[in-house]
Amino acid sequence: MENKKVTTLEDRIPKLKEQRKQKANRRMIFYVSFFFLLILVIVYFQSPLSNVKTIEIKGNEVIPEEKIMSQITLSTNTNYWSVNEKAVEAEVKKFVQVESVNVDKIFPNKVKIQVTEFEKVAFAVNEGSYYPLLQNGKTLPKVSESTVPTNAPILIGWGDNELTERMAAELSDLSASIRIRISEIHHSPTENDSQRITLYMNDGYEVQSRIHNFAEYMQYYPSIVDKLEGSKEGIIYMSESPRFEPFEKEDGKEESTDEG
Repeated sequence: MENKKVTTLEDRIPKLKEQRKQKANRRMIFYVSFFFLLILVIVYFQSPLSNVKTIEIKGNEVIPEEKIMSQITLSTNTNYWSVNEKAVEAEVKKFVQVESVNVDKIFPNKVKIQVTEFEKVAFAVNEGSYYPLLQNGKTLPKVSESTVPTNAPILIGWGDNELTERMAAELSDLSASIRIRISEIHHSPTENDSQRITLYMNDGYEVQSRIHNFAEYMQYYPSIVDKLEGSKEGIIYMSESPRFEPFEKEDGKEESTDEG
């Protein structure tokens, strides 16, 4: 039988004491660290250290940043932890230009406000003044004529707010490449059709159409014009069955060409 080393109780007592001492020291370090951490947390929450330091606003093109800041109940004096993202979003959405807004808190003291504005789809003319028309059908305060883009559609003769909103929605659905080809859109209702409109295009053509399904009808405009290359000027009727009708000839006769 092999000889085994026997550890006596007297030999083990110093080791047990050392282990207990180490455990006690670790426990003390833990309590002291926790105490100081608690003090730091209290100081942080009770001091300006916990205030918002940076407010970043992105995506705004029409609305000045200063206007947004004056609208919201948020500043560098606001406690970071008390910032209510949904409340700030609701405040920014009060601007008619805002389609959507997203507010994020970024630790430790930054708030980011991402704004998406409605696009300007046209300019409405009223008593000689120009008013930007948004996708949602709302108009902005008047602007000077010199600031109106040359490739933006101009709405003339639009007094009905409901029809204007519907027209704005149709223009929003229309591709930008076709929209910039429109010079003017006149509301030209008849006794039987309150939605009739007349367009004057930048390429010289006149278009007759309706507000309802306007974006759907106008998507075929480029292909129709391509077929008419070299033809006389005239009217393109953009409806379920598009057709071209030249202006009256010298002998007073007219001819029409179906393009549908």
